[in-house]
Amino acid sequence: MPACSFDIVTASAYTQDLKVEQRDRAALFTPSFIHSVSHSLEESMQRRSLFLAFALAAAVAPTALNAQSPSSLADRFTVAAAFGGHSGAADVNPTGAANWQLGWAGSIDANYWIQPKIGVRVGGTWAQDSLEGAALTGRGKFNKFAYDASVVLRYPLAAGTGTFIPYVLGGAGAVSLHQLGSDSTWTKFAGNFGAGIEYRFSRIGVRAEARDYVYKFDRYGYDKTQHDVAWQGGVTLSF
Repeated sequence: MPACSFDIVTASAYTQDLKVEQRDRAALFTPSFIHSVSHSLEESMQRRSLFLAFALAAAVAPTALNAQSPSSLADRFTVAAAFGGHSGAADVNPTGAANWQLGWAGSIDANYWIQPKIGVRVGGTWAQDSLEGAALTGRGKFNKFAYDASVVLRYPLAAGTGTFIPYVLGGAGAVSLHQLGSDSTWTKFAGNFGAGIEYRFSRIGVRAEARDYVYKFDRYGYDKTQHDVAWQGGVTLSF
């Protein structure tokens, strides 16, 4: 074959190879290729974002749960005021001829929380009820002033946006009794025990409580242990 023919064939083949290479390079920048690469990068970024989100949630969740845990209430003091009913659950004589009628009671108290679930309370209660069927000179109505110190055990539970707090308490103090319309007033040692529930909205709460005050009624010829039960609803403020 003549040399010129060989050169022409070689040049033609080189030209074809160059066209193919240019076509392949151009294919890299076609919309379909760009879309494919973009889609792959997008999926990769999504996977990384999800991984980072899960990692962040796993790191933050324990802290958030501890911060919202009702068992770790940060308050140190709780003050409360309440009002409700009062009645003597025991008659003053064995036959039941003399008995207490339904009355009312109001109270204030302050709690100091030694630990989130353990506290001490001091408080006072003013109650008034009547003794019916008793041989008394003057009116049968009595004012009763109770003042006491108690230990409080509570168990906070998460409830919606607030905290539900059932509790029990018990302690000791005294009860002073005064017969209206007379100068007869006396004071007796008294124990007390009770239970209640509180629902707290942040620092403000509402409370329902029942307490039994136990003391000896030993006047007017009577001598019998009494159980004065006060059931009240009130409001609380914690700080």
